[in-house]
Amino acid sequence: MRENRDMRRSDWQRILRREYVSRDCEICGIRGKESLLVIREVTGPLTVHDAGEDVLIVDTDYAWVQIAQEGQPFWLTAMYDAQGKLIQIYFDITNGNRFDDPENPTFEDMYLDIVVNSRGELYVMDRDELDQALEEGTVTAEEWSRADAACTYLYAYLTGNREAVTALCNRVYQELWAQLEK
Repeated sequence: MRENRDMRRSDWQRILRREYVSRDCEICGIRGKESLLVIREVTGPLTVHDAGEDVLIVDTDYAWVQIAQEGQPFWLTAMYDAQGKLIQIYFDITNGNRFDDPENPTFEDMYLDIVVNSRGELYVMDRDELDQALEEGTVTAEEWSRADAACTYLYAYLTGNREAVTALCNRVYQELWAQLEK
């Protein structure tokens, strides 16, 4: 079953206390929303397996920058540790980003993900989950094709533009952190 997620991550029970700030943005002429979610207290840390090693992505005082653009089939999440060091940049391939609630955009997850880890390595995750969803009828052949095409396009873009995307995430992190502290 496909999950719907929101920018505030309001359904995430792991987060006991959070701070959140968002603003409208325009990147490459495309409107959207960018946010900073500061995780102040959690029920427990969250570690993921990343290219052969375990990586802590959620703990007390960790922060997530999220960027969603209208009409785009992906959602960017950049994860920072408690010292403000970038852990990884994670792209969910989506079935579109929705802005029905302009203060809390949502997306429907299409299983595929692209990760740029802290070493700058780029890889695709969960293609098997997308394939399985097609076999089970959770996604249509058209949705599978759109997700695959979006992943292929975004991967090619990131191959040549990792540094620019990293710089964008760091700029948004710094600007929204300053806004949160006001």
